[in-house]
Formats: sequence, structure tokens, C-alpha cells
Amino acid sequence: MTNNPPAHQQEVPRPPGAIWGYRILRYFVAFFVLLYGFAKLNGSQFTVLDSELDKPMGQVSGFWLTWYYFGYSAVYGNLIGLVQIAGGVLLMFRKTTLLGSCLLLGVITNIILVDIFYRIDLGALLVAILLELALLGILSFHKQELVEVFWSKQNSAFPDPSSKSLVFVKYAVCALMIVAPAIFTYRVANYGNRLPTPIDGAWEVTSVSPQNAVTGDLADIFFERNRAWMCVFKRKDGSYMQHHFELDTNKKTLTIWERWLQKGNKIFEGTYELADDELRIKGKFDKTTEDSTLILRRRKVVALYNPRDFVCSSFC
Repeated sequence: MTNNPPAHQQEVPRPPGAIWGYRILRYFVAFFVLLYGFAKLNGSQFTVLDSELDKPMGQVSGFWLTWYYFGYSAVYGNLIGLVQIAGGVLLMFRKTTLLGSCLLLGVITNIILVDIFYRIDLGALLVAILLELALLGILSFHKQELVEVFWSKQNSAFPDPSSKSLVFVKYAVCALMIVAPAIFTYRVANYGNRLPTPIDGAWEVTSVSPQNAVTGDLADIFFERNRAWMCVFKRKDGSYMQHHFELDTNKKTLTIWERWLQKGNKIFEGTYELADDELRIKGKFDKTTEDSTLILRRRKVVALYNPRDFVCSSFC
């Protein structure tokens, strides 16, 4: 008596063209991911130019920001390279092709998203899209296996509860786990991190009178929109100091303390006048005996990403 495997385990005959197409896709993806993986290990990717490091962050392109981020930690950059190499090796063997394809699909998808939204080189984006399509082509040969692994056999180890009350509790818990973090993080972002004021933004110090030891070397003042009550003084020597500020919009008063949130010693108390892009602050700084007047001009805000910019930079 012959024990035949179940129908879903029997191999489906493939025409020679499909077999060769399957092989070509595997080795095509394997070659490129191995190329990119070893490029990271050997230092030809994630390296940053000194001229780019010298630029203020707001002037750095998305490409160099990405390169600097991934290259900041040599260990992390090498781990990405090792994952790509492992995926490429797995694709070269039919037994491990499905595992390698699943491993690399998320990696390549993330690369495509980074290439698009950080405006990486168009050629790199096209290669990543080709690799993604090739991986999807490989996975199409494993459709039945994927359906079984990710869907049809999911309840075999831990079947769903048969009791209707338990089912209701399960879905109630699931809903709560979605709603609670959404509400919590919204409150943190809008009632914790942010407390908008009329003077939020980056301001260049254009005039100080009279100059003294406290105000003489002030270059910029930042009233942070995304950190409630945070004020940052930038000195001409390039140093930054975080302070705590509070505003009374009715009385037009401004008070600044030494340490953000903890306050500490009061370092400024006075008034402010806002007219378009000019901010005039008048009051007394700590360790000074007379009032100081600072005239600030709003610095140009770096524009947010616009998808049309990517299209123009790539095709124009």
C-alpha cells in the first residue's frame, strides 16, 4: 500500500519556462542584495562627506541625513549588511528560498519607502522596485504555502474560544488596545509636548542694547513649538543652553528660568512685542542692573517634504 502525501503537499508540475523564470528571479535578487550587503560591510555605503557634516541640519538633504543616520553606528550598518547577505545566500538554495524571500521582502520594502520619502537617488529607487517585483514573483510560486502558514493553519495550535462571551471579551480587549494608545499618545503630543505660543519659532538676535555679559554673545533664541515651555539660547561660540519660559499673552509678559521644567533661578523677566517677523523683548536679565532690549527676527523655516519636489529633482 502506497502512502501518498496530501494533495496540498504534492508538487505541482511546472513548465520549463516557469522553472527557469523562478531561477532567474532568485539569482537576480541574490546578486544585488549580496552586492549591497558587502558594500555596507566594506564601507562603500553609509559614509558621509566632511562637507556635509559641516552643514546645519536644516540644510542637509534627505539623502545625507539617511546616510548619516544609518552610518552613525558601524554595528547597526553592518547588521543591515549581514541581513542582506543572509537573505541573498538563502535565495541561492531552493530549500531556503521561501525563507530568504520573506526575510528580504520587508528589507526591500523599507528601502523603497526611504528612497521615496527621503529623495534618494532615482537609480537606487528603480533597482529597489525591480528587486521588490522579483521577490513578489518568487513568492507567487509559493502562494499555497504562504496561505497555509499565514492564514489557513493559524488556529491549529490555539483554536479560537467557542464561548460567545469569551469572543466578546477578546474583541473588546483588542479594541481597547487600539484606542487607548491612540488617545494617550494624542494627549501627550498635543497637551504635553506642545503648548503653542505666539512667539514659537527660531529667532535671530539682530540687536541688543545695552550689551552686557549675559546678552552680548547671544546669536539665536528658540522658543520650541514641540517642547512645551522650552526656550533655547544659542551663543556665538556655537553652544546651546535649554531654559524654561512662560508667557502671559494678556499682559504681554515673558519670564525665563534657568532650567527647563525644573525652573530654578529666574534669568529674565520682562515684556514682549510681536509684529509680523519681528519680536522685541524688553526686561531685566539676571546679574544685570538695567533693562535690556533685544530685537529678534524670525528665521526662515525649513520647508516640509513635498512629493512634487521629489518628482522635479528626479525627472527635471
